[in-house]
Amino acid sequence: MTWPRATRVGHVGLQVPDLQRSVTFAQDILGLRLVERRGSTAYLTCNARHHELVLVEGDQAGLDHLAFEVADASVLAQYRELLPEAGFELVQREVEIGVEDALSFTAPGGFVVELFCGMAQNQPVHYDTIGARPVKFEHMTIKASDKPAMEAFLIDVLGLRVSDRAEDAISWLRVSSEHHGVSVVAADEDALNHYAFQVDGWASIGRTGDHLMHHGRGFLWGPGHHGIGDNYFCYFLDDDGAIVEYSANILHVEDEARYEPRVWPDEPLTVNRWGNPPPPAQFVDGAHPLVVPVDQGVVP
Repeated sequence: MTWPRATRVGHVGLQVPDLQRSVTFAQDILGLRLVERRGSTAYLTCNARHHELVLVEGDQAGLDHLAFEVADASVLAQYRELLPEAGFELVQREVEIGVEDALSFTAPGGFVVELFCGMAQNQPVHYDTIGARPVKFEHMTIKASDKPAMEAFLIDVLGLRVSDRAEDAISWLRVSSEHHGVSVVAADEDALNHYAFQVDGWASIGRTGDHLMHHGRGFLWGPGHHGIGDNYFCYFLDDDGAIVEYSANILHVEDEARYEPRVWPDEPLTVNRWGNPPPPAQFVDGAHPLVVPVDQGVVP
């Protein structure tokens, strides 16, 4: 079976028990802008794209879905035909606003994956924010109880490429030239470890630290400099307990034909080249649970 491929990491959809509280956090702390709120769903962005984060009100906090963009409706039609043939169960949901079309299905481990095309590019490029405004959604890191199956799915079905591995524990995979759009961690449970936004440089990470401090918050880990991916990082918690990363200056794979993935050793400089404190247990153990997706139906 010959699969098409995804072209971009889209966003995460998070289920939240208090939609207004989570929207306020996204605006006031993350520096995002509310595009639209319809019924139980809020769409937020940080650039011209219609949305880079989806919040869906539900009974509990957790991961609603992972989203990837494909080139156009013809590619989406191929997936709509091939996925059931390969044994993937389609999930019937209303198409998110702001996109031309989309489909959802269940991936290994129970992750709900959304594929979409035709994201509207109709949002104002400039807007006021008191937070360190991100540039775009960058990547997500998931925990997988069957890491080989999840990795095979991402490579074979979605067309991602392996950038690097840390022995058998973690894999970093890219959708575009950026070093990783998805990281997969071997674990006992299937969950979201963290979701990441790209910021425009080190100054934005410093500004984020000050901004968190003024709001009585702080970093969970960092700031630091990852060996894998070569990006600067900081991590903190959102209001629903999920880990957020702000990432700057991620490595780009400029020559696909000549790039060779590395296997990194399990040592402190792999995760932080500066050698300052290693990730705390709260980060390593972080597991935002999978939840039954809430129908994102549009309310007239």
